[in-house]
Amino acid sequence: MKTRIVIPARLESSRLPKKLIKKINGKTLIEHVFTRAKKIKCDSLVIATDNRIIKDIAESSNMDCWFSRKSFLNGTHRISALSDELKYKNSDIVINIQADEFNFPISGVSRMINYMKRQSSINVTTLIFKNNNKNIFNDKNMVKVAIDANNQALIFTRSPIPYNGSTDSYIHIGIYGYRVSILKKYSQLNLCPYEKSEKLEQLRFLWNNIKIKCLLLKQNSSLSINTLKDLKMARSIKK
Repeated sequence: MKTRIVIPARLESSRLPKKLIKKINGKTLIEHVFTRAKKIKCDSLVIATDNRIIKDIAESSNMDCWFSRKSFLNGTHRISALSDELKYKNSDIVINIQADEFNFPISGVSRMINYMKRQSSINVTTLIFKNNNKNIFNDKNMVKVAIDANNQALIFTRSPIPYNGSTDSYIHIGIYGYRVSILKKYSQLNLCPYEKSEKLEQLRFLWNNIKIKCLLLKQNSSLSINTLKDLKMARSIKK
Protein backbone atom coordinates (compact mmCIF):
# COMPACT_ATOMS: atom_id res chain seq x y z
CA MET A 1 0.00 0.00 0.00
CA LYS A 2 1.43 3.33 -1.09
CA THR A 3 0.26 6.87 -0.48
CA ARG A 4 -0.18 9.03 -3.58
CA ILE A 5 -0.95 12.74 -3.46
CA VAL A 6 -2.53 14.24 -6.57
CA ILE A 7 -3.38 17.90 -7.14
CA PRO A 8 -5.91 18.21 -10.01
CA ALA A 9 -5.40 21.58 -11.66
CA ARG A 10 -7.41 23.14 -14.47
CA LEU A 11 -6.80 26.74 -15.45
CA GLU A 12 -10.30 27.94 -16.32
CA SER A 13 -12.59 28.83 -13.43
CA SER A 14 -15.81 30.80 -13.61
CA ARG A 15 -15.66 32.67 -10.31
CA LEU A 16 -12.02 33.80 -10.45
CA PRO A 17 -10.52 33.25 -13.92
CA LYS A 18 -7.02 31.73 -14.05
CA LYS A 19 -6.82 31.72 -10.26
CA LEU A 20 -4.20 28.97 -10.09
CA ILE A 21 -1.58 31.18 -11.73
CA LYS A 22 -2.40 34.26 -9.65
CA LYS A 23 0.59 35.37 -7.59
CA ILE A 24 0.67 35.30 -3.80
CA ASN A 25 3.85 36.73 -2.36
CA GLY A 26 5.77 36.10 -5.58
CA LYS A 27 4.59 32.52 -6.21
CA THR A 28 1.56 31.22 -8.07
CA LEU A 29 -1.27 29.63 -6.10
CA ILE A 30 -0.52 26.20 -7.61
CA GLU A 31 3.11 26.50 -6.47
CA HIS A 32 2.00 27.32 -2.92
CA VAL A 33 -0.28 24.29 -2.75
CA PHE A 34 2.38 21.95 -4.20
CA THR A 35 5.08 23.26 -1.85
CA ARG A 36 2.82 22.72 1.15
CA ALA A 37 1.94 19.21 -0.04
CA LYS A 38 5.66 18.34 -0.11
CA LYS A 39 5.64 18.52 3.69
CA ILE A 40 3.40 15.43 3.87
CA LYS A 41 4.99 11.99 3.96
CA CYS A 42 3.97 10.15 0.79
CA ASP A 43 5.28 7.91 -2.00
CA SER A 44 4.47 10.28 -4.86
CA LEU A 45 3.23 13.81 -5.44
CA VAL A 46 1.97 14.99 -8.81
CA ILE A 47 -0.06 17.77 -10.42
CA ALA A 48 -2.71 16.52 -12.88
CA THR A 49 -3.62 19.08 -15.54
CA ASP A 50 -4.93 19.57 -19.06
CA ASN A 51 -3.39 23.03 -19.44
CA ARG A 52 0.02 23.75 -20.96
CA ILE A 53 0.50 26.96 -18.94
CA ILE A 54 0.18 25.01 -15.69
CA LYS A 55 2.34 22.24 -17.16
CA ASP A 56 5.07 24.77 -18.02
CA ILE A 57 4.93 26.34 -14.55
CA ALA A 58 5.16 22.90 -12.96
CA GLU A 59 8.12 21.80 -15.06
CA SER A 60 10.00 25.07 -14.59
CA SER A 61 9.54 24.75 -10.81
CA ASN A 62 10.54 21.06 -10.65
CA MET A 63 7.01 19.94 -9.82
CA ASP A 64 6.05 16.50 -11.12
CA CYS A 65 3.19 16.86 -13.61
CA TRP A 66 0.81 14.47 -15.40
CA PHE A 67 -0.57 16.12 -18.53
CA SER A 68 -3.58 15.00 -20.54
CA ARG A 69 -5.75 16.98 -22.96
CA LYS A 70 -8.53 14.44 -22.65
CA SER A 71 -11.82 15.88 -21.44
CA PHE A 72 -12.69 14.91 -17.87
CA LEU A 73 -15.89 15.56 -15.96
CA ASN A 74 -14.12 16.73 -12.79
CA GLY A 75 -10.99 16.31 -10.70
CA THR A 76 -11.96 12.88 -9.39
CA HIS A 77 -12.50 11.61 -12.93
CA ARG A 78 -9.09 13.00 -13.92
CA ILE A 79 -7.39 11.33 -10.95
CA SER A 80 -9.10 8.05 -11.81
CA ALA A 81 -7.52 8.16 -15.29
CA LEU A 82 -4.14 9.12 -13.84
CA SER A 83 -4.16 6.25 -11.34
CA ASP A 84 -4.94 3.84 -14.17
CA GLU A 85 -2.24 5.16 -16.51
CA LEU A 86 0.40 5.28 -13.78
CA LYS A 87 -0.61 1.77 -12.67
CA TYR A 88 -1.39 2.53 -9.04
CA LYS A 89 -2.35 -0.60 -7.11
CA ASN A 90 -5.93 -1.12 -5.93
CA SER A 91 -4.83 -0.92 -2.30
CA ASP A 92 -2.99 2.40 -2.75
CA ILE A 93 -4.37 5.49 -1.06
CA VAL A 94 -4.82 8.58 -3.23
CA ILE A 95 -5.14 11.99 -1.58
CA ASN A 96 -6.84 14.61 -3.72
CA ILE A 97 -5.81 18.11 -2.66
CA GLN A 98 -7.76 20.78 -4.47
CA ALA A 99 -5.38 23.18 -6.23
CA ASP A 100 -7.14 26.26 -4.80
CA GLU A 101 -7.03 25.07 -1.17
CA PHE A 102 -4.51 27.62 0.10
CA ASN A 103 -2.86 26.91 3.46
CA PHE A 104 -4.65 23.55 3.74
CA PRO A 105 -4.24 21.62 7.03
CA ILE A 106 -1.14 19.41 6.78
CA SER A 107 -1.96 17.63 10.05
CA GLY A 108 -5.48 16.94 8.76
CA VAL A 109 -4.16 15.28 5.61
CA SER A 110 -1.70 13.19 7.64
CA ARG A 111 -4.53 12.15 9.93
CA MET A 112 -6.58 11.12 6.89
CA ILE A 113 -3.72 9.00 5.54
CA ASN A 114 -3.15 7.26 8.87
CA TYR A 115 -6.87 6.65 9.31
CA MET A 116 -7.20 4.99 5.90
CA LYS A 117 -4.16 2.83 6.58
CA ARG A 118 -5.76 1.57 9.79
CA GLN A 119 -9.32 1.23 8.49
CA SER A 120 -9.13 -0.97 5.40
CA SER A 121 -12.92 -0.95 4.92
CA ILE A 122 -12.99 2.84 4.37
CA ASN A 123 -12.90 3.74 0.66
CA VAL A 124 -13.54 7.51 0.68
CA THR A 125 -12.70 10.13 3.29
CA THR A 126 -12.76 13.91 3.51
CA LEU A 127 -12.12 16.70 6.02
CA ILE A 128 -14.68 18.96 7.69
CA PHE A 129 -14.74 21.57 10.44
CA LYS A 130 -17.44 23.00 12.68
CA ASN A 131 -18.56 26.54 11.93
CA ASN A 132 -20.65 29.18 13.66
CA ASN A 133 -19.71 32.12 11.44
CA LYS A 134 -22.80 33.59 9.74
CA ASN A 135 -20.89 34.82 6.67
CA ILE A 136 -19.40 31.39 6.03
CA PHE A 137 -22.79 29.77 6.66
CA ASN A 138 -24.44 31.88 3.94
CA ASP A 139 -21.56 31.78 1.45
CA LYS A 140 -22.41 29.54 -1.54
CA ASN A 141 -18.68 29.02 -2.15
CA MET A 142 -18.42 27.27 1.23
CA VAL A 143 -19.76 23.75 0.94
CA LYS A 144 -21.87 22.55 3.85
CA VAL A 145 -22.21 18.91 4.91
CA ALA A 146 -24.69 17.03 7.08
CA ILE A 147 -23.34 13.95 8.86
CA ASP A 148 -24.81 10.98 10.69
CA ALA A 149 -23.93 9.64 14.14
CA ASN A 150 -20.83 7.91 12.75
CA ASN A 151 -19.54 10.99 10.91
CA GLN A 152 -20.59 9.58 7.54
CA ALA A 153 -21.71 12.24 5.07
CA LEU A 154 -25.45 12.44 4.41
CA ILE A 155 -25.39 15.31 1.92
CA PHE A 156 -23.09 18.04 0.60
CA THR A 157 -24.62 21.32 -0.57
CA ARG A 158 -23.82 24.96 -1.20
CA SER A 159 -27.09 25.93 0.47
CA PRO A 160 -27.23 26.89 4.16
CA ILE A 161 -27.98 23.83 6.28
CA PRO A 162 -29.49 23.11 8.76
CA TYR A 163 -32.80 24.55 7.59
CA ASN A 164 -33.73 26.49 10.74
CA GLY A 165 -31.03 29.09 10.11
CA SER A 166 -28.66 28.01 12.86
CA THR A 167 -25.07 28.86 11.94
CA ASP A 168 -23.80 25.88 13.95
CA SER A 169 -22.91 23.89 10.82
CA TYR A 170 -20.22 21.68 9.31
CA ILE A 171 -18.10 22.99 6.43
CA HIS A 172 -16.31 20.82 3.90
CA ILE A 173 -12.61 21.25 3.07
CA GLY A 174 -11.56 20.47 -0.51
CA ILE A 175 -9.46 17.40 0.28
CA TYR A 176 -10.43 13.77 -0.32
CA GLY A 177 -8.88 10.38 0.33
CA TYR A 178 -9.71 7.44 -1.94
CA ARG A 179 -8.61 3.88 -2.43
CA VAL A 180 -7.61 3.25 -6.02
CA SER A 181 -10.11 0.39 -6.16
CA ILE A 182 -13.01 2.83 -5.73
CA LEU A 183 -11.48 5.40 -8.09
CA LYS A 184 -11.50 2.83 -10.88
CA LYS A 185 -15.28 2.55 -10.49
CA TYR A 186 -15.98 6.30 -10.50
CA SER A 187 -16.58 6.85 -14.21
CA GLN A 188 -18.96 3.87 -14.31
CA LEU A 189 -21.11 5.13 -11.43
CA ASN A 190 -24.53 6.57 -12.17
CA LEU A 191 -24.51 10.36 -12.42
CA CYS A 192 -26.11 12.10 -9.46
CA PRO A 193 -28.87 14.48 -10.67
CA TYR A 194 -27.75 17.10 -8.12
CA GLU A 195 -24.08 16.84 -9.04
CA LYS A 196 -24.22 19.29 -11.97
CA SER A 197 -26.32 21.97 -10.28
CA GLU A 198 -24.31 21.87 -7.05
CA LYS A 199 -20.98 21.40 -8.91
CA LEU A 200 -19.96 18.86 -6.27
CA GLU A 201 -18.35 15.73 -7.66
CA GLN A 202 -18.47 13.82 -4.37
CA LEU A 203 -22.27 13.59 -4.58
CA ARG A 204 -21.84 10.77 -7.10
CA PHE A 205 -20.42 8.53 -4.39
CA LEU A 206 -23.37 9.17 -2.06
CA TRP A 207 -25.89 8.73 -4.89
CA ASN A 208 -24.44 5.28 -5.54
CA ASN A 209 -24.47 4.31 -1.85
CA ILE A 210 -20.71 4.67 -1.36
CA LYS A 211 -20.08 6.11 2.06
CA ILE A 212 -17.80 9.09 2.70
CA LYS A 213 -16.19 9.19 6.13
CA CYS A 214 -15.83 12.76 7.41
CA LEU A 215 -12.90 13.50 9.71
CA LEU A 216 -13.69 16.46 11.94
CA LEU A 217 -10.89 18.96 12.56
CA LYS A 218 -10.84 20.96 15.76
CA GLN A 219 -9.76 24.03 13.84
CA ASN A 220 -9.12 25.02 10.25
CA SER A 221 -6.92 27.74 8.76
CA SER A 222 -7.25 26.79 5.09
CA LEU A 223 -8.67 29.23 2.59
CA SER A 224 -10.41 28.06 -0.56
CA ILE A 225 -9.62 30.67 -3.23
CA ASN A 226 -12.85 31.30 -5.15
CA THR A 227 -13.10 35.08 -5.41
CA LEU A 228 -10.90 38.15 -5.63
CA LYS A 229 -11.70 38.79 -1.97
CA ASP A 230 -10.28 35.35 -1.09
CA LEU A 231 -7.15 36.07 -3.11
CA LYS A 232 -6.59 39.38 -1.31
CA MET A 233 -7.03 37.62 2.02
CA ALA A 234 -4.44 34.98 1.06
CA ARG A 235 -2.01 37.71 0.11
CA SER A 236 -2.48 39.36 3.49
CA ILE A 237 -1.77 36.05 5.28
CA LYS A 238 1.54 35.65 3.47
CA LYS A 239 2.90 39.15 4.13
